[in-house]
Amino acid sequence: MSPRLTAVAPLASALADPERLRLFSRLVLAGPDGLDPAELRAEGAAAVRQVQRLAQAGLADLGPDGRATARPDAFATALGSADRQPGDEVAQLFRDGRLTAVPVRPALRRALLEHLAERVFEPGTGYTEPEVNIALRQYWDDFPALRRYLVEGGLLERSADGRRYRLAARPGTGTGSSADTASGSATVGGPVTPAA
Repeated sequence: MSPRLTAVAPLASALADPERLRLFSRLVLAGPDGLDPAELRAEGAAAVRQVQRLAQAGLADLGPDGRATARPDAFATALGSADRQPGDEVAQLFRDGRLTAVPVRPALRRALLEHLAERVFEPGTGYTEPEVNIALRQYWDDFPALRRYLVEGGLLERSADGRRYRLAARPGTGTGSSADTASGSATVGGPVTPAA
C-alpha cells in the first residue's frame, strides 16, 4: 500500500460506519462550536463511543468539557504527512507513487536506483526490454533513462544482444544473476552480462 493510502486508511475506516459518518457530518456542519456534550450524552452511550472513535482517528477533537468539534482538515493533514517523510530523501522524490524528479546528486540518485531495483525487479527473474519499460514507466515517463541509469549503475544487467535484463548480483547476498548462473538456471536468451 502506498504511503498516502496508508495515511488515510485509519480515517476512511473510522468513516466506514454509516452512523459515525452521519455524526462526523453533524460535527462538520456545527462548525467551530461543535456539538454540546449534554446533547451527545442524551443520544446515548453509542453516540459518545462514536465521537471517541472519531477522535481516536483524528477526525474530531474533544474539549476538556466534552465538547466535540470536527477536524475537517484531517485528510489534508494525513496526506501531507505521507508526502513528507523526514529523513527519507528517496521517499520525498515520490508523489502519488510516481517520481517527481531524478536527482542529480550521485549519492541520492544511487539510493533512488537501488530503491527502484529492489521494488520493481525480482532476483533471478529475466525480463524482456518491453517488460522492463512497462515496469519503469509506472514511476517515470522517461523510462529509457531510468533503464540506462540502472544498467550503467550495475543494478540491472543486460544480455549481450540487449534483449534480456535481470537484477544484478549484489555482493554477499547470493541474489541476482551470479547466484542463478551458479545454480544452473540461466535466463532464456543467453547469459546476461553487464552492459558496457
